[in-house]
Amino acid sequence: MERSRRNVLKLATVAPAAMLVGCGDKAPTPGASGEPMIGACGLACIACPLMKAGKCKGCASGKDASEAMIEKKGCEVLKCAAMKKIEYCGDCKMFTKCKKIIGKPYDQTFMDMRAKRMEA
Repeated sequence: MERSRRNVLKLATVAPAAMLVGCGDKAPTPGASGEPMIGACGLACIACPLMKAGKCKGCASGKDASEAMIEKKGCEVLKCAAMKKIEYCGDCKMFTKCKKIIGKPYDQTFMDMRAKRMEA
């Protein structure tokens, strides 16, 4: 089985089906295949600290986002990914230096670790 970034994220963030119901203040409904939604930032919405704090209502990958969704959500991360025509921020060469995602949702320590791994 190929271990793509997306597959690893799915494996790391799969939650019990009972947690994946509703929308808005609750966890987002999974896609048609039953997998958790993954935002342009690369996090599964169910694991996102911004979603849990009520500061994000879920989105889509940069390639899947419509212009209406981008405007409605007002998310700079989604807007940037869509503009660059990439699915997820991890596909961007500026990922570990991006001020749009450091601290929200990725911690600076995590980004420093990723940068070191990418250099090796």
